Amino acid sequence: MIDLYSPQNEVELALLKSILDSEGIKYFVRNDNFGSMEVGPRIGLFNAKMIEVQDDHYERAKELLADYLGKTKKKTEKAEETYSVFDKIRMVFEVLFFGWIMPGRKKTKSRD
Repeated sequence: MIDLYSPQNEVELALLKSILDSEGIKYFVRNDNFGSMEVGPRIGLFNAKMIEVQDDHYERAKELLADYLGKTKKKTEKAEETYSVFDKIRMVFEVLFFGWIMPGRKKTKSRD
């Protein structure tokens, strides 16, 4: 099995699984169930999910993934999201005093 891609969230994982299923590509998702148990930051070797494919299906899966990422990244690169100064200060305060973090609203800046 060869590592193919680590999806950013459950929706992206479900979409990629459906693409691979429709093409008949055999795959395995490392940390599929365990990675969903813990709410919190994604830690690479601990709870991040990784799609792995068989050696003989790797090139086709890589091609499909490149096609998918090429189409979705073009749409998301147009807007840059940033947190306000207040939100950053609040998040630091929450981590230091309460041990949790709740991201605030993001402001979107267009790159026109």
